[in-house]
Amino acid sequence: MLVQAAALAAPPQNPIDTLVFPPRETVIRLYTDCTEARWPWDTAEAFVPKTPEEISSGVARRRALETGWRAWYAARADDSLPFTAPDAWAYPLGVRGRLVDNYLSPRAGGPHDALDLFVTREGVPVRSPVDGLVIAAGDDWLGGWRRHGGFHYEGGGLSRRAGNGVIVFDAGSGAYLYFAHLHRGVLVHAGDVVRRGQQLGRVGHTGNAATPGHGHHLHLAYKLPGTACGVDGVLVSQDPYALLRAARSRRRR
Repeated sequence: MLVQAAALAAPPQNPIDTLVFPPRETVIRLYTDCTEARWPWDTAEAFVPKTPEEISSGVARRRALETGWRAWYAARADDSLPFTAPDAWAYPLGVRGRLVDNYLSPRAGGPHDALDLFVTREGVPVRSPVDGLVIAAGDDWLGGWRRHGGFHYEGGGLSRRAGNGVIVFDAGSGAYLYFAHLHRGVLVHAGDVVRRGQQLGRVGHTGNAATPGHGHHLHLAYKLPGTACGVDGVLVSQDPYALLRAARSRRRR
């Protein structure tokens, strides 16, 4: 009876403003301004190239959303959450793990435009390196690996290949941090203001990390607005290795 009463007394979660935070598939499409080659929202991948016009209009749409995200962040963060300088990042894992610079290492689908931070087991906490705003999150990825049939995807999550994951927008620098392959039980939702060092979820093996031989790891991508594919303002991948190495050195053992 007490449990039921407590549940009835719990405040309902406020519905998200869909004008400020569109569906995560829309955010993913805008996040991948130049490089989207596979449409990740069907159970079978399909090649969906972007036209130059679509890329330019996507930049304009993303910039408009960023205006709303910054206003949302400012209204909820106040002065208690200053913007995080790159040299003040928190380390994104709850353990030191194994940090190697595998940015742009060759992969079957093209250069790896992120870092993989390896750990010995699933369940290690994943934390935000910055004070920021969650603009997309997925916690319902359905798929895995079958001995006969290989990798399969049945829907949900942040995307087909990412699995469960989170995208954090740094309102100060305009940077995007993309966390993939998380375990089920992501702790944040679109619209959440997160503090530097706050737990977002746990290391898992969702998305294409479910295939054998990938090891337990956090896939972390870092993008800043720049110029690519002949368009100014698109998001360009950066190598966060130096920032993460410095954050790791500041972390207590």
